[in-house]
Amino acid sequence: MYLCKPKTVVQNWPQKKRKGGLLELIKIYIARHGETIWNEEGRIQGRSDPGLSPKGYLQSLELRHHLKDRPLSAIYTSTRQRSILTAEPLANHLGLAIQSQPELDEIAFGILEGKLLHHFDEELKSEWERFKDDRFVYRIPGAENYADVASRVRPFVERLLQVHEGEEILIVGHRVVNRLLIGMLMEYPAEKVLKIEQTNDMLYLVEKNSEAKIYHYMDGQIREGLVLVGEEVIL
Repeated sequence: MYLCKPKTVVQNWPQKKRKGGLLELIKIYIARHGETIWNEEGRIQGRSDPGLSPKGYLQSLELRHHLKDRPLSAIYTSTRQRSILTAEPLANHLGLAIQSQPELDEIAFGILEGKLLHHFDEELKSEWERFKDDRFVYRIPGAENYADVASRVRPFVERLLQVHEGEEILIVGHRVVNRLLIGMLMEYPAEKVLKIEQTNDMLYLVEKNSEAKIYHYMDGQIREGLVLVGEEVIL
């Protein structure tokens, strides 16, 4: 199963005419929202809407520091306040409006939302394990699976590549949404998408035209490659 470049075109965004049939280089910065109170407590968030923790606010300032001199043309977030609040310091500095998109909302976790990850009862533990075993297919009651999220992220990615060709933009999203965004932009197989790591203070950069490269900012440095869960940097 591959998360290739989507075919769907949504017509309510302005369209750009392509020069020579190839994408002009687009630079897409992909940040995860800053730490929240629930991150700190180890609670599952999903569509729930907790605010940033003090550490999360500092991470939003770090994001501003990293990108304050970049010629960004747009900043996109989800509709969740943790995403919007993370983008606010940079948006205010650059004088850009934040464009909140429901397609970028985190995966819904249904009956698990608000629960402490390491304190499930037997029923919830069983649901969590079944989901982890088949994240693209299994749905926890009241939740989405990865395929559901991919189906709403896919048209957003296609619009993005058309509208912002030749530009630099920022997306402030969530763990699962960002995995799928990166997977689609880089055309990664599903098994690799599931392993993409992004802590609350990690920033990715995807450079894409006819080819794609990925970089990550971590510990004050930018390096080429992708960080996978429990592994070293993968180019």
